[in-house]
Amino acid sequence: MDKQDIIKTLQSGICEITYTDEHSVEHSIIATLALHHLPDGEDSFDDVDMMDMDNDQNTFKVFNVPKEDWQIISAHSVIDVEQLTGEGADNNEKKLQASPEYLASLFDNNEEISDEGFYDGSDGITQ
Repeated sequence: MDKQDIIKTLQSGICEITYTDEHSVEHSIIATLALHHLPDGEDSFDDVDMMDMDNDQNTFKVFNVPKEDWQIISAHSVIDVEQLTGEGADNNEKKLQASPEYLASLFDNNEEISDEGFYDGSDGITQ
């Protein structure tokens, strides 16, 4: 995969990156470069162009979401990038949509709904 395509995909949302290490062992990580998922503070980058480490090495830096830490990956080692969230992600198209009838049925068991909470009528307590 092309390094710029990988970076562009990572900037769109959270992705699963499959890559090989120096011993040809395959690894998968959940990572992103989407600005709204990056941490604030001194460990974050203010400029997306800074994610591009060294063109000679063809490496780039990603934010490993579960570990909450930055990781350097070589674009040559990337096998696959699957976008999990964000605009254009396949998973967004497969999400179940709740019908208006289903949503209405959630409230059928409640006699009264107020701004303070739900009242089921059994013990007179508003929750």
